[in-house]
Amino acid sequence: MKKKAIIAAAVLILILFFPIFRGGYNDGGTSEYCALTYRIVKWKRLVTVYEEDGTINHETYKKTRVYWFPDNFKSIGELWEMEYTKE
Repeated sequence: MKKKAIIAAAVLILILFFPIFRGGYNDGGTSEYCALTYRIVKWKRLVTVYEEDGTINHETYKKTRVYWFPDNFKSIGELWEMEYTKE
């Protein structure tokens, strides 16, 4: 009986925490991995930066972030809004 409980707990942990590749986006190379309790987003997104002198620069935003429950159920657009307003 104890062995079955340990196996059931191991399977539950595996289901909750095993990340699955969800795909990439055509925004510069962003990719995401999702589990039921978290989401890993490897941001690689092209952004436009407006300088004070009026020039426009194009840069690549590169970061890796982990979004825990309940933020892991937000869309990639909502996560980008949260991410880019932090910077």
